[in-house]
Formats: sequence, structure tokens, C-alpha cells
Amino acid sequence: MGDNRFLFDDVLENKLTIEPVSKEAIEAVKAKWDKVAKPIGSFGTLEDLHSKIAAIQGFEAPDLSHMRLIVCCGDHGIVEEGVSQTDQDVTRICATNIGKGVTTAGIMAKSAGIDILSVDVGINYAKEVPYTLNRRVKYGTCNFLKHPAMSVEEFSRAVQVGMDLVKDSKDDGFNCLLVGEMGIGNTTSAAVMAGYLLDLNAETVTGRGAGLDDEGFSRKRAVVSMALSKYSGLSPVEICSNFGGLELAAMTGIVIGAGLYKLPVILDGMLSMVSALVADRLIDNAKDYLIPSHISKEPVSEKLAKKLSIQPVIDGKMAVGEGAGAAMMAHLLQTADDVFHNALKFQDSEVEQYERFN
Repeated sequence: MGDNRFLFDDVLENKLTIEPVSKEAIEAVKAKWDKVAKPIGSFGTLEDLHSKIAAIQGFEAPDLSHMRLIVCCGDHGIVEEGVSQTDQDVTRICATNIGKGVTTAGIMAKSAGIDILSVDVGINYAKEVPYTLNRRVKYGTCNFLKHPAMSVEEFSRAVQVGMDLVKDSKDDGFNCLLVGEMGIGNTTSAAVMAGYLLDLNAETVTGRGAGLDDEGFSRKRAVVSMALSKYSGLSPVEICSNFGGLELAAMTGIVIGAGLYKLPVILDGMLSMVSALVADRLIDNAKDYLIPSHISKEPVSEKLAKKLSIQPVIDGKMAVGEGAGAAMMAHLLQTADDVFHNALKFQDSEVEQYERFN
């Protein structure tokens, strides 16, 4: 490409590597946390993640003032099977509103000073979607019970979109990314992907998504079960091409790009975790750059978090999507950062410095 961009083809050919995050750099920041006049380690996971962000950025303390939420949007042909309560038009409408910054995630992002970018990776719409960056690879995926969701080449292009979004964001001065998605039907695709990636059955991986009645939920679970019975021994690329979504592929690219360009990426819920697991299967150490946010109410979320070796902070049974959990986590990290910098230190208090014993 001529501008020092990393290419997904090189990932597939094992020509690129992601460096693990320096444990020594993380411990150096945590040592500064120990100077805050409070019980050692008492902010728990927040201290760990705050320190990890600084280590990834290469700073002595994290910079949480230049963050961008990237919301990847795409349509899914599987909605033909009645697995969602709305039709595909809602993807386009929501992508527009996300770009305007007026949805739930947009409001939270704005209050935290976070830039928000809505990206069309595969919306099924004849025109350009307003307030949305056009990086459309295809007009939505195919119904994966009838045809592969997309070709390997289309999957690769969508992953490259995500990788390029990281590069462009870094060039624009953003040094911490948040990821989200919008795509009617995408929890069905993600459930099938999770089933193949974790070797789980439909009952274990299928949830109600944005909300289904019992009849719709039964239909969705049957669709997932049929999809999981189609093949065995698929590679991650084959899983994604057969059953995935273009926006899910772009999120995989964002995770890969975050590791290659050395930016922390705050995940959202189950959908972003599935994309992150694909990324980690494709290139070693991708999960080192993940910052978890919440455990969604989708049933497979905890298993995905365990496989990724991440510990989400928020357990609010949320199912908002579009990066709302990531934005909420950013707020918590900013609050922790305020404590890190401004709370009373032991040396200025009348309390003797606590020691760390584990």
C-alpha cells in the first residue's frame, strides 16, 4: 500500500508477529499505584487494566484523553430465517444514529470525551449510509444455511478494513480504541462461530440477542444447531467465511491491528469477544492488547472470556451492543486514572506506606 500498513495476507502467511506486552512495564505502573494511600491492590482489576494500558502505550501513566470508539456495521442474510425481531433496515437506521452520536453508546462516549466512528462494512443498502464511513465490502452476508456467508476473499477484505481503521486512528492521534458493532442477526452468526471455536452445542451458545420471545428463541436455536451440524474440523478462516459477519470480521481486524500498531483496545460484549478469539487464533499474542469491559447476558460470554484469559469488570446483564459496555468501561478507567493521579499519597498522609505481599 506504500504507507507502512500491515496487511492481513501477511498475517495469514505468518509473516507478521505481535510482541507480548511488557510485564515489567505493567509492574512499574502498579508500583506507582502502591503509593496511593489506600490498601494495596484494592482497586483490583481496574489497577491491572489501567497499568496495562500504560504499558501498551509506552507511557508511565495511561493517556485516556485520546480515545475512539469504532462501531462496525453490517447485515446478515440469516435474518431470512426469523432469528431477530426486526428486519435489516434497522441496521442502516442505527448506523446513521450511531454516527450522529445520539444512541446509548454515543451519549456515553460524548460524556467521556471519546470520538465515535460508525463504519459501514457490509450494510445491505443501495446508497451510502449518512454519518457513516463507507468501507462496504459487500451488501450484507448470505443466508448461511443456504450458502457460505461470504467468500474467503470477502472475509479477508473485511479484516483488512479493521486493520486499516487502527492505522488511520493512530495516525489521527488516537492512542486507545474501543470497539462495538451493529448488525441485525449478528448474535446468530456469532453463536455459530463460538460453537465451532469452542466446540459447544447450540443450547450453550445461543441467547436471545436484542430480545426474542420464546418462539423466536426456539427458532434461532434450531438455526444455530443446523449450522453447527454442517461441518467439522474447520479452520478459523473457514468458520468466519461460512458463518460470520462482515462487521465481526472488521472487529477481528481491529484486534489484530491493535496488537500490530501497539494500541490498547477495549472490548464490548460477546460479539467483540468472538471476533477477538478469531484474531487470537490467527496471530499469537493478539489477546495481550485486549481490555475487557463487561459480561453480556449472552450465555457463552463467560466461556469466551475464560478462553481469552480476560476478566471483565462489569456484570450488568447488558445486551446493548454498539460499544456501550466499552464506553462504560472507559468511564471507569478515567475515574481510576483520576484517583491514580490526584488521590492522597502515603508520603503525604499520616499513614505508614503499606507493603505488597502478593
